[in-house]
Amino acid sequence: MDFALFIVLNAVLLIRPEELYPEIAGLRLYLIVILLSLLAALPKLVRQLSLDELKRRPITVCVLGLLGAATLSLLAHGRFDEVEEFIPEFAKVIAYYLLLVAVVDSPRRFNVFLGFQVVFIGVVATLGVLQYHEMIDIEAIRPIIDRRVDKETGEYIENLRLVSSGLFNDPNDLCLILVFGSLCCLYQAATTSKWLLKGVWLLPIGLFVYALLLTQSRGGLLGLLAGLAALIYSKFGWKRALPVILVGVPAVIFGIGGRQGEITGDTAHERLMLWADGLGELLGHPTYILTGIGVNGYVVEVGQVAHNSFVQAYVEMGLIGGTLFLAAFFMPVWMLVYWIKLDKSRIPKQMLAGWPYVIGIVGGYCGGVYSLSRNYVVPTYMCLGIATAFLALTMPRVPAQFQVSNLWVKRMAVLGVAGLIFFKYFTQVAGTLGL
Repeated sequence: MDFALFIVLNAVLLIRPEELYPEIAGLRLYLIVILLSLLAALPKLVRQLSLDELKRRPITVCVLGLLGAATLSLLAHGRFDEVEEFIPEFAKVIAYYLLLVAVVDSPRRFNVFLGFQVVFIGVVATLGVLQYHEMIDIEAIRPIIDRRVDKETGEYIENLRLVSSGLFNDPNDLCLILVFGSLCCLYQAATTSKWLLKGVWLLPIGLFVYALLLTQSRGGLLGLLAGLAALIYSKFGWKRALPVILVGVPAVIFGIGGRQGEITGDTAHERLMLWADGLGELLGHPTYILTGIGVNGYVVEVGQVAHNSFVQAYVEMGLIGGTLFLAAFFMPVWMLVYWIKLDKSRIPKQMLAGWPYVIGIVGGYCGGVYSLSRNYVVPTYMCLGIATAFLALTMPRVPAQFQVSNLWVKRMAVLGVAGLIFFKYFTQVAGTLGL
């Protein structure tokens, strides 16, 4: 029952029927279904939050810590009204993560969950493409118009950019979920033994890639390239993967061209300046360093979001929240790379075959959020939840170096400080070089 409700929750979350059918607007379907899901999974959730279990789940500790860091960042600046508004919404995001980890608790459920994600993302992509080509007319998913100046002629060019419903009414968010859906398709094709089913699972990739191009999202394209690079590395190792990556990445960028291919030059420099402005705001006020300037403060102080989730986390939630956000992604990467050293005799064949694709999912999302600010949205924690669920199923005995302990806390603190120093000096050096 808990798993079935969770699948329904994902359908409501991704497709957003209330936006597609205005006559049912206001039903608050997502709130209703998530409350039912929490009740159905309550025993598993309680078990997951026990101290013994948390010690073995460092990613979960980081995710829970982010809720505290976000709250602290607002309280430190006396923004009590925003605490009442923001924290309940962010708590629902964290609840989604906890539900995913709690109910996706078997190899079969893991496989079925990723399969349903392909179906739901397929619906989202299909609706968006149909609207883009004016084959349907739903106001909530009409494409947005992007205006830019042609460098050669100096004239304004208007481009339509694909969007879809709900969470994906922004081209960047839609592109990220399309990358995720494509990697889920590859996972399903790799983990089934039936050739006919392999072909069936590969079919949606054509739709997803076509829709991805229509979004014209640079951040999403970086996510795709990062995900494919991580996948190629995990399957073939660095020696064979590196030449493919060095040749393939520039070839893809050059081949796509247009707005989406402009990920260097003026665009990259503008984003570096946004990072530098935010970090300057944080480090220019010593009292902000631990707690940050407050959630959603980046837009207020700098004028735009950071276009980098890691920088955004440091600036808005300080060293505490920045460390937790960085560690939340560092831990699954570290653990998934270490995974290859495990005794795999008791791991189901399906999970063995799926390991490279889980690395691709995490790597792709890391690449995407490195150039997009997506700190407080469900897809970010869906990615972390998938990694956590996979590791729980394939690494039941967590090695000591990954368990939450005093030593682990010290290591993550060093990681957090190193991350802040890296972003600070990287933006300075890259800016000086005119990158």
